[in-house]
Amino acid sequence: MRAKTTKFAVLLALGLASTAWASPRDLPSPPVQETETVRLTEPPRKPITPPTPTRGQLLYENHCTACHASVVHLRTDRRAKSLPEIRTWVLHWSGYLKLRWDKEEVADVVNHLNRKFYKLAPHE
Repeated sequence: MRAKTTKFAVLLALGLASTAWASPRDLPSPPVQETETVRLTEPPRKPITPPTPTRGQLLYENHCTACHASVVHLRTDRRAKSLPEIRTWVLHWSGYLKLRWDKEEVADVVNHLNRKFYKLAPHE
C-alpha cells in the first residue's frame, strides 16, 4: 500500500497524475469562446477565384511556348509593328506546326499576343 501511495505522490509531483485529483484552482481555465456578436460584425469573405484564361491564351500556351519563350516578342529588331504583321506570324507558325486553326482561333491568339506583349491600337 505504501508503494502505491509513493508512486502516486511521485506522479502527482511530476504532473503526470490525473487532474481529477487536483483542486479546482490548479486546473487551467477553459478557453474563451467567440460570441455571436463578434461573428456578426466580421465582413463576409468572398472566395478568391483565379482569372479565367482566354481561348487565345490557352492556344498560345499549348502550342507556341513549347518552341520559344515570351522574350521572342520583345526583340526590337524583329518586333511586330502592326496587328496584320502579328496575324502573319501566327498564320505562318500555325501552318508550320499543322495546327489547322480557323479564323477565330487565329484572331484569338493575335488578340492575346497584342494584349500581353505588343499593346498596339486596334486600328493599326
